[in-house]
Amino acid sequence: MKKSLFRTLFIVLLTFLVLLLLNIKIPDIKNIFRSRPVVIDNTPILIKEIRELAQLCTITSAGEVVADSSVIRLKSPVEALIPDLSGFGQLPVSGKNLVIIGRGKVIAGVDLQKLNTQSVYVKDDSISLTLPKAEILDIIMNPSGFEIFSETGDWSSEAVTAVKMKARDKMVVRSLQQGILSKANLRSIMLMENFLYSLGFRQISVQTNA
Repeated sequence: MKKSLFRTLFIVLLTFLVLLLLNIKIPDIKNIFRSRPVVIDNTPILIKEIRELAQLCTITSAGEVVADSSVIRLKSPVEALIPDLSGFGQLPVSGKNLVIIGRGKVIAGVDLQKLNTQSVYVKDDSISLTLPKAEILDIIMNPSGFEIFSETGDWSSEAVTAVKMKARDKMVVRSLQQGILSKANLRSIMLMENFLYSLGFRQISVQTNA
């Protein structure tokens, strides 16, 4: 009888100790499977993480352009007697002409280093982000990308470089006319929405600075 009573008391005491440990030592055990709201701290750390993406080089436009330069002057009396091989023939003028074909690409995107604390608003799992507007990030035209299509007369290296720069500018203008910046804005918004969603945000608003 005493053994049975002692065993019962021992089981009750052991059960009490187990319950006590469950509630004091590991109080979260009852809530381990309970869903919890996502809480994301609005600190400069978030901005730092976004800035570490540096530049979203989102859109690349490749192609070729033609740039030229001409110099025209009146022929001297002596030059008028000499056959003109410059392409002006029997005209009373002479000159020189240079035509260069340039091949390369223009890269446009968003520079995330321009983000600041006013660009981000965070509340719980919601975030509103204003990106800097897209801009031309780089124009790549290697020396091998230039070809002299036509050349008459003598041209200095400085003059040739000036024509190559004209080709570079024409490449940028053509990319802008094709809407490279608006395409880069849309692409950047999509990439950033996916990035923020991967961080745990669920209510996301991303726009570009007008």
